[in-house]
Amino acid sequence: MRRLAVGATVAALLAAPAFALSVSDVDTDGDSLISFAEMAELYPDLTEETFAEVDTGGDEFVDEDELAAALEAGLIEEPAE
Repeated sequence: MRRLAVGATVAALLAAPAFALSVSDVDTDGDSLISFAEMAELYPDLTEETFAEVDTGGDEFVDEDELAAALEAGLIEEPAE
């Protein structure tokens, strides 16, 4: 039974996209959200229109779910290390 659970966990991890970028990497004021200004620091060519596409909630901030969805959809890319 334990092997089955470990196997299922490994399979789920391999199936899910592995994005290293998280809100905490971009959030400079510690509010757990990313503003346009914060995101523009990491993506200097970011437009307000692209930011609005990433901000699916329309609250002018990007949260962890929106960031992951934008990476998965290709709206933004993982920054080069």
